[in-house]
Amino acid sequence: MNSFKMVSSAKAKQPLKALRTSRCLPNLNKLKVNLLLIALALSFNSCAQDSFDKNKISKRTMKVVKEISKVNELMSSAVYYSGIKPKQWDHFEELKSNTSKEELLELTNHPNGVVRCYAFWALSFDKSVNLFPIVKKHLTDDELIDTQFGCIGEQKKVGDFFIQLMTPQFIDPESNKLSEGEANELDSLLIYQPNNLSSKYDAISRAEITERLYPKIRELLIKEKNPSALIALAKYQKVQDIDLIKYYKEESDKTEDGFYFTYAAIKEFPSPEFLPFLEKNLKKTLDNTHFSTEWRELYMAIASFKNEKAVELLKIPFTQVQHQHIRPYHIEFVFEAILAFQDSIYDELLWQIWEEENQTSIDSYKYLLSINPRKAYELTKKELIEGYEVHNSEFIPDLNKVEDSENYYEFLLNVIRANDKELSNKIIAQQIEKANVHILPIFTSKVYGEEIFKEPLFNRLENASNPHIYLNLIETLIEYKDENINQRIVEVRKRNANLNKDWGGKALDKLLEENDIK
Repeated sequence: MNSFKMVSSAKAKQPLKALRTSRCLPNLNKLKVNLLLIALALSFNSCAQDSFDKNKISKRTMKVVKEISKVNELMSSAVYYSGIKPKQWDHFEELKSNTSKEELLELTNHPNGVVRCYAFWALSFDKSVNLFPIVKKHLTDDELIDTQFGCIGEQKKVGDFFIQLMTPQFIDPESNKLSEGEANELDSLLIYQPNNLSSKYDAISRAEITERLYPKIRELLIKEKNPSALIALAKYQKVQDIDLIKYYKEESDKTEDGFYFTYAAIKEFPSPEFLPFLEKNLKKTLDNTHFSTEWRELYMAIASFKNEKAVELLKIPFTQVQHQHIRPYHIEFVFEAILAFQDSIYDELLWQIWEEENQTSIDSYKYLLSINPRKAYELTKKELIEGYEVHNSEFIPDLNKVEDSENYYEFLLNVIRANDKELSNKIIAQQIEKANVHILPIFTSKVYGEEIFKEPLFNRLENASNPHIYLNLIETLIEYKDENINQRIVEVRKRNANLNKDWGGKALDKLLEENDIK
């Protein structure tokens, strides 16, 4: 849709996206602040831009600026789901091509925020311009502007856009970027200089946890209720901060919500004093008719303790959730939590979730296979063989011969194939006739022209209606390089009208023609 990448911005008071995104600036976990830097930072003018002198701008440029102001939206080269090029991009291209460096520098002070952003963007391609002083000057430039990058429309503060544009891997890969030293200094300024930018939250999240920084982090939490500061403070694991963490709550329309960052902080500081709070909040969820995404963090916080009490709490939703349509959400969140904080104390729960809830993943499967290959092998057969009943078996599979894969079903099949070729062939034959469109190619890729799979392939082809399915089946049959098979394909096509419809029929025409099948 659009070649540019955007950093998600956050709401001024609740910067959820800003905090949850991955690190934006390179190698910034060595945050060092000195008194001189702080003094310089605090001396900056609180106004985001200087007074604008329109006399320094040519009439031609002012005409373009007027058009940009009229649209008043910061847009990329391709927008919306249709990916059209907006007229605003043409205005930007004209500004970039026909405006002098001196004019662009002056336009970064323009009263209109969108104009300031486009002017800075245009300057970012000029290697002779030192952009860092401009970025620093706009740390208090918190005017909100509308933006549209690809399919993503949102509001963003001007100062945040300046910073994101200068961040490697974001917005425009062709623009000049901050050096590591500049990025470190910028993080210091964002933390110590008063500002309302969402970038401050990322800077706090990246900060190295040092005793020198501790007072400032605590101050940001107490004075600003900064959620990034809450999580950073929890990393110090100081007893004196337990109440600050436990009683932190964001504004929410629902009394049970507003604890996302509290739970995230507890993950960093799993003190036993938080367990009663977590248990109380967990029990409040059990009668809900709608799930909350905060529950994921709640279960993560519980799992971070890795003790018997945590196991006890994580077992609660299996039997105590009142509404069955909500129960799967609880189980999914428990599953994700115990994988995130994997520990042998959760092994029993992990087996239970697989055996009774049919919930697993490639990572959990590989782990369980490693700790009990005999039991996992039996459950593997249950996953792949319809109607298979698990029984106690003494057979221990050889895992050394298993071909690795990051696809769940393919790896399961590889485990069977490495230990029982005959059984794996039966599984492949069965799955060819019933597998859905997403996993069918896994099984057809294991056919290798073997005789046992011809009839299952034709059986499925007789009634296939999905083009993705029947094209895959026919491609597999063609790989046999057998004239009799090719003629059977033609005959089946005559009987199955679905093989002649729409784009699938045309694709099949081409496939048969390429292989000289008539």
